[in-house]
Amino acid sequence: MVKVGLTGGIGSGKTTVSNFLLDYGIPVYNSDSKGKTLMNTNLELKNNIVSIFGERVYDNGILNTNLLSSIVFNDSTKIEQLNNLVHPKVAQDFNQWVGKNNNKPILVKEAAILIESGAYLNMDKIILVVSEKSIRINRVSKRDNSDLDSIEKRINHQLTDNEKIKYADYIIENNSSLEHLKLEVLKVVNKIREVN
Repeated sequence: MVKVGLTGGIGSGKTTVSNFLLDYGIPVYNSDSKGKTLMNTNLELKNNIVSIFGERVYDNGILNTNLLSSIVFNDSTKIEQLNNLVHPKVAQDFNQWVGKNNNKPILVKEAAILIESGAYLNMDKIILVVSEKSIRINRVSKRDNSDLDSIEKRINHQLTDNEKIKYADYIIENNSSLEHLKLEVLKVVNKIREVN
């Protein structure tokens, strides 16, 4: 089994690439959505988040992601505290997922901060999705209804593409059509299958 890390900056198109991988029969673990789920369902994690960020970040037991984002993206120590709580739980959950899917030849872990968190160290191969900054900003503003300032803050909390390239085994450029992207994804899948 090959464990492949899939990463890229916000708005680069990681989720679209994940969907194509699923189309090609490759299971994908989405770290960001799993992290959000765990922040709402894992009691120990919820208690730890409340102890640092206060009870107001939960509204009737449901995480207020907008409020939490506004706290952490304005304070680098707060984002580090949150990551130190969430990442070990996601890593644990991912390992259980790998155990359940251990009959598959390729498994993919999608994570926005795969490299920053050190999770890339547990992967056999890394795919990096890159896209021009203006295109990324446009995608995120349409997707999240976010303003330019908050998008810039989120981008600045991640490594640049140039820094991430050093860690990547495969680079997928996502600046044109979905058809082109799907073909690029297939090329990478075929390369990974050939090696293994």
